[in-house]
Amino acid sequence: MRFDELPRDWAQRPITDPDVFEGVVDLIVTEQTRSDGATYLLLMHPNGRLLQPICLPDEPRRVDVGQVLEGVGLLLAEVARHDVHDVVMVIARPGRATPTPRDHDLRAAFEGACRTAGFTLHAVAIAAPEAVAVLPAQGDCAAA
Repeated sequence: MRFDELPRDWAQRPITDPDVFEGVVDLIVTEQTRSDGATYLLLMHPNGRLLQPICLPDEPRRVDVGQVLEGVGLLLAEVARHDVHDVVMVIARPGRATPTPRDHDLRAAFEGACRTAGFTLHAVAIAAPEAVAVLPAQGDCAAA
């Protein structure tokens, strides 16, 4: 789903609702970050609605998984101080939305960082220039 196909009531729905998830990610993730690479944390209200998107750019070069994990961990620790504990992560990058080994490594890092910080990771998506796709957990075939 593209952002311009979102139903009018999308903001009242949980962002992980399969009928709006990909459109919400498409709306938030810019073309520039899809070209350059970035990690987005979509902070959520307890009811699953979008609270605040946060972008951690990979510029000026594609950073390794350890550096992404360090930034995500610091950010989650700070956000937790404000009683936010629900998040969706998005990997914005060039190429196709087909998962790569780095995408899977990032998902595993996100899962670990969320466990450590006491967060619930509700979904992970890949936002590529031409498409958005859900990145299921290893062995999980379910969508958001």
